[in-house]
Amino acid sequence: MILRDSFEPLEDSQTVGFHDGSVIACGPKRKPTAKPIKDRGIHIDPDGVCDETFYSPTYWHDWDVVQRDKAVTILANRINTRRSIRELVLPELQAIQAALTSIQDRLERMESVASHQASLPNS
Repeated sequence: MILRDSFEPLEDSQTVGFHDGSVIACGPKRKPTAKPIKDRGIHIDPDGVCDETFYSPTYWHDWDVVQRDKAVTILANRINTRRSIRELVLPELQAIQAALTSIQDRLERMESVASHQASLPNS
C-alpha cells in the first residue's frame, strides 16, 4: 500500500461536457508524459483532468434517449448541488467572514492603543 501526503488523483481523466463547465461524462486517460505536457501546453487541473471536450447545447439533441436521460440527470444534479451550496454553505461563509472582519477591527484597535501607550513616557 502506498501512502500519499496530499490528494493527488491516481489517474488522469478526460471529460465531455458543455462550455458552461457542466461535465456529463468522464473516463480515465493515461497521464501524458512531461514532453507532450510541455510541447502541447497540456494543463492538468487539480481534479486530474487533462483532456476536456466541449459540445454546444444543441449537440445533445442528436443523442439517443438513454444518453439524453443520463445527461439531463447529471445536469439536474449539478444545478441542485450549486443551489445547495448557495443556500447552505455561502451564508455560513459570509457569517465567518463577518466574524473575522470584526476580530480584525478589534485587533487593530488594540494594537493602536498598545502603540499609543508604548509611546507615552513612563510615569
